[in-house]
Amino acid sequence: MEKLIKSARDGSSEAMMELVSRACKSRRVHQAFFCVMEKNLKFNTTSIQDMKRGRVPLVPSLDPKDALNLSCTSMLALATAMQHKYLLQPGCLVETTSSVIPLSHALSFWVSLFCEHIILPSRTLEFKSADFHKTVVLTLARVPDRDELDPKFFTDYLPYLWFHPPAGYTKYNFDDARAVFTAFPSSTRGKQYANLIVQFIADVFAHAPNESDVKFQIYQCLLTVASSTFQLASGSVPIHTALLKSNSIQWMSRILRFTTRRARFTSVVLRVATECLSECLLYVLRVMEDGHSYIARFLGCDILRYLLKACRNLHAHPELMDRELKVLQVSMENHAVKILKMVISHFVYPSILKRSQKAISKVERQHIDDFIGPDPFRLTGICETWNEFINIAAYKADIFGKLSYSFCGNVQCPGTTARKCMVCSRCLFTLYCSQTCQKDDWLFGNHRSLCVEAKQLAIDNSPLPMSFSDRRAIEDLNSRYVEYYKHKSPSPDPDEDFDVLREYIAENGEPDPHWPLIWILDHSAVNVEPDIDVTSSERHVEDIDPEMLAEAREGAGTMVYWTIPDGRETITELELIAS
Repeated sequence: MEKLIKSARDGSSEAMMELVSRACKSRRVHQAFFCVMEKNLKFNTTSIQDMKRGRVPLVPSLDPKDALNLSCTSMLALATAMQHKYLLQPGCLVETTSSVIPLSHALSFWVSLFCEHIILPSRTLEFKSADFHKTVVLTLARVPDRDELDPKFFTDYLPYLWFHPPAGYTKYNFDDARAVFTAFPSSTRGKQYANLIVQFIADVFAHAPNESDVKFQIYQCLLTVASSTFQLASGSVPIHTALLKSNSIQWMSRILRFTTRRARFTSVVLRVATECLSECLLYVLRVMEDGHSYIARFLGCDILRYLLKACRNLHAHPELMDRELKVLQVSMENHAVKILKMVISHFVYPSILKRSQKAISKVERQHIDDFIGPDPFRLTGICETWNEFINIAAYKADIFGKLSYSFCGNVQCPGTTARKCMVCSRCLFTLYCSQTCQKDDWLFGNHRSLCVEAKQLAIDNSPLPMSFSDRRAIEDLNSRYVEYYKHKSPSPDPDEDFDVLREYIAENGEPDPHWPLIWILDHSAVNVEPDIDVTSSERHVEDIDPEMLAEAREGAGTMVYWTIPDGRETITELELIAS
């Protein structure tokens, strides 16, 4: 043991890593390792302080005991150990954290010295016994209390490390790339750093290996992009916004397209590809939660086709399934089911329903869903949800009818044109039944300002508001439901009969004409029909516009309070439907 500690103090990286491997099993060894780190990283000597002031040796030493070599080797050993979680196991996590924090000043000192006097002046190739580039990257990724570090570590040092690697150094190494993305402390993940982080991710994506190269490296690179994009988007709203503006939706679509191709997999490659797919689907879910317009956008990028192809590919390789792959399979299937249910809950938007029907047709035409069947060993969760998806989409399409897809965006549309609606070519947002209606809405309506706003939102990949065509279709649907339940005839089978109006009268008596009923329609659940209820306007008089209440009392219409999902939020509105 004493010989091992002496070798570590003398700069042996093998001895240091051996101490690390024993540290999680012995408190004594754990303490010895950090004593070695403290000694090797000392920086308060005159010679070391002189180097910080720029007096770095002109001829680098090859001696492992040399201060530069010793500190670099020790930092790399510590960072590597923490990267692989040798020192973060439950048995020694608390002690490791308390031991690393006192080293923060030393780590900060050496990182600054390495960057300012070796890396930035391009002297790294002169030093044959130390890898300063990798050491600094991994140290910045693992050093505790990164919030306390000088911001220039992240504004100056890290970008230079990433965009100016030494000759022959593969900066797109999987571990190093992920370390760069995680190096930014939580306090810096604001707007000022968002674009920089996006540049890092985009750079990895742009330098993905060619398809002729080793597939394992391609999948690793894509996994780096997918996992980093999801983790950073989940942890920071400014970064999430910056990623969307940088077309991260297109990145994910390209990754999904590549990773869902039919290929010959080994168990290792299939594991990485499945993990990559899982991270992609998590990001898709994260973006879909921001609003219905993102759901429509992903549907336009063939998300349903890629989702089913991913499940099909897993089903096609039962011989490669081990315990780890089965866990990844279950995880990916759960993400896929959540995405399908998210889309189902937004079928109330005709634009989303229409795109979903097109996606279903494409999937069935290409026989992508042929793996779905009664076989109990198949992916039962995705199979059941996909069948539910198809059935509800068909039912909703029958309810809406063809007219729901053709509501003109011109408020003053006379409704005399029977042709299919066309979308505005500038904003790709508003539908019109004719050029006449489009021109009238541009000159006399509000489309001029809406068109500019919608186009800019689309360029920025920001959430779009509900289109006028969708709104009119939803209002039309609500009107149909209300009229149906208001005039519903009793069913001969009492067990199957549901009459919300009769139930209300049975509990509360006949409605008071002075307080008209409010019909409540909730479309936010994953159901074939909306949840329907009625209540007296007397209970909500403070929330009702007096003019609307007066018109309802006069019999001009029926008050309807409707709720529809909008990602993880909901849109609610109280309106008067004309009788």
